Amino acid sequence: MFAQNNDSFPVECQYDSIIVNIKSNYTAEITYKQKFLFNQAGVSEYSTIKVPINRYIDFLLIEIMTVLPDGRQMKLDAKDIETVSDFSPQYYPDSKSIIIHVPSPRAGAAAVITYKLTYKSLLYLPQFFRQRDIPINSSYLEISSEIPYTSYATDDVRQTRLENFQQAFYSENIPAVRHESHVPSSSDYHIVIKPDSVVYEGKKYGFSNWSDVARFYNELAEIEPVPADKSTIKLLAEDIVKDAANELDSLEALLDYVRDNIRYISLNIGRGEFKPLKPIEVLNKKFGDCKDQSALLTALCRSLGFDANPALMTTRDIPDVILSLPWPGYFNHVITAVDTGDGYLFLDAGQATCCFGSLPPNLRNRRALVCGNSPFLEFTLTSPLELGNDIDIDLIYKIGMGDNIRIEADLKLYRDPAFMFYAVSAERVLTDILYAFWGDDISGRNRSGFEILNNAPDFIRISGSYFERLAEPSKSDRLLINIHSPFLKYIKKYFQYPGRINSYNFDFTFNVNESVNLDLGDNFAAEKDSMALMFNERGLQAQQAVNSDGRICRISKSFKLFDYTLTPDRYNRFNDFLLIISQIPYNSSEIFPVNTKHKGSHFE
Repeated sequence: MFAQNNDSFPVECQYDSIIVNIKSNYTAEITYKQKFLFNQAGVSEYSTIKVPINRYIDFLLIEIMTVLPDGRQMKLDAKDIETVSDFSPQYYPDSKSIIIHVPSPRAGAAAVITYKLTYKSLLYLPQFFRQRDIPINSSYLEISSEIPYTSYATDDVRQTRLENFQQAFYSENIPAVRHESHVPSSSDYHIVIKPDSVVYEGKKYGFSNWSDVARFYNELAEIEPVPADKSTIKLLAEDIVKDAANELDSLEALLDYVRDNIRYISLNIGRGEFKPLKPIEVLNKKFGDCKDQSALLTALCRSLGFDANPALMTTRDIPDVILSLPWPGYFNHVITAVDTGDGYLFLDAGQATCCFGSLPPNLRNRRALVCGNSPFLEFTLTSPLELGNDIDIDLIYKIGMGDNIRIEADLKLYRDPAFMFYAVSAERVLTDILYAFWGDDISGRNRSGFEILNNAPDFIRISGSYFERLAEPSKSDRLLINIHSPFLKYIKKYFQYPGRINSYNFDFTFNVNESVNLDLGDNFAAEKDSMALMFNERGLQAQQAVNSDGRICRISKSFKLFDYTLTPDRYNRFNDFLLIISQIPYNSSEIFPVNTKHKGSHFE
């Protein structure tokens, strides 16, 4: 039985049957048969079935029928099938989506859908048994192949070897996937089929190791080692870098040119091909997907003598590469890798938010395959022990002679935290930072008191002041100062899910430090007090301390993250710690008058 109540899901999958037939001519036919039970009516996500196709994948509908609760059957009408181009014809018309409308998805009804996909290239074989948003009672996959292949299945999938190259996989009671933010790509139900060889554009390729995969893509890219002296690419590159002071400036100029002049089209819904356009074609068309942009950027770099190669990437939204199964089909992104002699510098022209020398978070700590003529080098992009990604928050609470408190704030973000907020528009940077650290109140009513002192991808600084009011006295001769902590506002964005069941994957490692000092002037003093709370587990340290004595009153907080990933247990324990240090006693201070008279909430 399911560990979860199926009645709580608007739809559930009764069975998911897949028959794969790989033929000797290096094509494949896959027949899908699925049955969905509707516990609620009109569930939009499962009232239509979307099937992506391109010129390598043909679609054939066999049957779609809904069985109503009273036993009546309703079959699909031809008008209920749509074919939608992912892009308009001036782009790449090969990529389309088949939209199948389910007849009458009423509560208590069951829909049975059967269709066939013909794959003209085995490079497009999908991965199977991916968990859905709904529970699945049973999944069955049968493979019959006329050529050798290798398979991989996760532990929760049972498999049976039939005969020759026939194999069956089965799993039952597959729970619905629970969506949680920043989940590392993984699945307990996952099957990969990898033919030992494929035919692509009339040529046979084998993938016995990762060097084969690198050579395959390098051959498809057809990027000249060094373009001829009078080539358009070389002349353009020389013009782009004419004002560059050094090699790094030259590389940055080349990256900026491609990003600014070649319109980006997503790989997943573009041509749907493994082969990029030739660099000169990309230059002439002025648009392309990540493969095309990488091809042009690589050619520009090579024309100036840089050791540059395309690098195949996986982003965080797809499963990790299975090292035991070399296969180009894992990768969904391509960037350019330049060997500087001290390591690789990665250039991603396809991301508008990417800055020179910095990769977007969805590419951090991911495997890359550098596709040069020499053997590939496979590695992770960033170290899990990065240093220098800091956030420093300094607040001074100045207590006056009335109800108002003036708070002077200084906020500094270094490296990755700055990169996440960076934009050319300083106004946008200020808006985003104030909302992230202070929320709606400060980003609206008091935002005019802030200004940007520095705006760069590796360092942002803002400074300003705003006002708050003293709270009602907790005692007849005391006033309470509540500290609204930007530190807590920011950190809580990462810890919003108590009872987490999946690991949490951070975008980067970082340190956050907040220092709050109360400037009590000559008229007030604070009671002597000292308290500290600490959290110290592998990969994460945090502490909060309060110290006050007379005219000195300081609250300090720190958060130090050393690992990219926190296990669910560690995440949940820190969430509990965060709830404790968020309480008022740890974020407030009582002050009393010195040589003044107290009247209500005023001192005179």
